[in-house]
Amino acid sequence: MKNYHFLPVFLTLLGSYIGLHFYAASWFSRSFAAAPPASRNLRIIFLLLALYAPLAMFLRHRLASPSLDWFYAAAYAWMGIIFLSGTGFIFADFLKPSLRHFFGTSGLQHYPAGVLAALGLLLIYAFYGGLKSPAVKELNIIMPGLPPAMEGLRIAQISDVHIDSAYKLRQFSKTVDSVNAAKPDLVLFTGDLVDPGLTCKDRVGEIVRKLKPRLGLYGVFGNHEYYFGYEKAAACYREFGIKLLQNEAADAAGVRIIGLGDILTEKLTEKDVENILKKYHRPGVSILMSHQPVMYPLMAGSGDFIGFSGHTHRGQLFPFHLFSRIFYKYFYGLYRVGNSAFYVTSGAGTWGPPHAPAGPLRNPDNHPARKGVFRP
Repeated sequence: MKNYHFLPVFLTLLGSYIGLHFYAASWFSRSFAAAPPASRNLRIIFLLLALYAPLAMFLRHRLASPSLDWFYAAAYAWMGIIFLSGTGFIFADFLKPSLRHFFGTSGLQHYPAGVLAALGLLLIYAFYGGLKSPAVKELNIIMPGLPPAMEGLRIAQISDVHIDSAYKLRQFSKTVDSVNAAKPDLVLFTGDLVDPGLTCKDRVGEIVRKLKPRLGLYGVFGNHEYYFGYEKAAACYREFGIKLLQNEAADAAGVRIIGLGDILTEKLTEKDVENILKKYHRPGVSILMSHQPVMYPLMAGSGDFIGFSGHTHRGQLFPFHLFSRIFYKYFYGLYRVGNSAFYVTSGAGTWGPPHAPAGPLRNPDNHPARKGVFRP
């Protein structure tokens, strides 16, 4: 496994985020011929806006209060607005010379207004997608060599909910209702359930306990549980009734379930992961939970698994789709590696700016499992 250097990545993202603000300020100044004092004031305004979201994140870690939800929500919404708008301005500037070639300078006199109108429609669509309830995706996976206990098993995966506000609680409640309607045998939480801004007494446990699959609730931590606080998050999971598996395994009526701690946050090496899987895997197919979709070839070489991951949010917001695909070979969807199958969900929630998540997995199909059918 390659070493994961968080600080350079963080600094690159932060620099890009601030840079987008200055580019947006410059675009407005150039496009509408702002006078020097107005251009200076515009840069100051955008600099303050660039500091808004980092300030909100800092405060959220230290001051979780429902009365400030609007402040945090506005900061996260602005993150989405500037990422879409900033990249839109860059694209518009890139496209402008070609358009000028065909239409001339006079034909582009309303170009800035057109760009803003197009971005406005895009932002309306983005907010609509982010505020609606998560969709439910159904999937059948045929697996040879399933143990009898896994024949026709119905599993629901819930991942990356990022509950940190009353709004996220309401959205999570709808997700749980959708999962219950599928009548799963087993529910897996693959990390990033809780986030700073939440306490374990904020109705989360009440909502989770509405889930009553016959084989129980199992989960692993995502990277955000470590930010939330490892011991505090573990206490939350116990309070919610979720069996936490951190580099360990459990059996549920003959079904072997293995859970890994967040690989990159715990800095688990390939040897660490291989040793954990060899220790807990047994002949046949086991279920494997791992928050981040990495090391799949190594896992498949250690046994036959049906694996569940999340973390990527399918990129969540343009242009992060591009970066996510670069950093994660297994980005979204079902992957066959050797005799194993791994599914990467886009999650049932969002971090930061709202988007349209793809939700939990279920399948009501009653097709007979002659070769072994996995129903997430």
